Amino acid sequence: MDYQPHGLQLVFDPRKGFCHFVLYSEPPGVGPGIGLNGGKILAIDKTVDGAAVRTGSPYVREWVQRLEPCDPDALHVALVGSRDAASLWHPCVYADTQSPAAVGGDGCVCWQTFHDPVTWMPVAAKHYRTVSGNHENWRYSTCSPLGFPDGVRLASLILDDGAIWMRTEDGTLHFLPEALGAGYSSGYSGGGPTELARMIEKIVQLDGYNITPGTARGMPDRKVLAWVSSPAAKQRQELSLEQLKLLCRTGVVA
Repeated sequence: MDYQPHGLQLVFDPRKGFCHFVLYSEPPGVGPGIGLNGGKILAIDKTVDGAAVRTGSPYVREWVQRLEPCDPDALHVALVGSRDAASLWHPCVYADTQSPAAVGGDGCVCWQTFHDPVTWMPVAAKHYRTVSGNHENWRYSTCSPLGFPDGVRLASLILDDGAIWMRTEDGTLHFLPEALGAGYSSGYSGGGPTELARMIEKIVQLDGYNITPGTARGMPDRKVLAWVSSPAAKQRQELSLEQLKLLCRTGVVA
């Protein structure tokens, strides 16, 4: 059955000062299979030094460069929260020195809104610039996808500084789908590496297809967990699906 749109019904609670609403959003041109994990917020810094953009990660640069500016909508409001929601409509100091977000003539604390044209995920970027511009950065927040269209296959898993990515067979970069409250990390003993080790096992079991967040409870294979928790997994690296399969068989990636 096709989705039938309905009018948006807002219910205002004067005791709490906000509106409750239900939002349906379908990414245009992407097809079924992509959902929004509103509980997972990813923030990445991009620092501007004169005309040069400095980011520590090539994957961050790749992702940021594909983002497209757009008008704020309810998804962006959900990202930033009620306290900063009104600021989404304030111009950057570069566009208007009299903006409510401008500080001292050339400082700025604005928000700018984008979407990812691949997944249609909302992105909100917090711009912080000190007066005179001695320090300036953009901090990007977004949501993790809950899945991908049928037939999309993971070609590689990417361990990056503070983020875990995946690349599909057509070369497209994505955040690895993540369950609410189950973040990934590597290079030490803890819950994050354990969840990543379980996710690696899931990827291998499914041969890279149907990658969705959430893994079975229980401890992963000791070989996989030992590598994910080791200093070797702390380094930035892109592991092919074949390397992940090797890891599950032998406990090493090469």
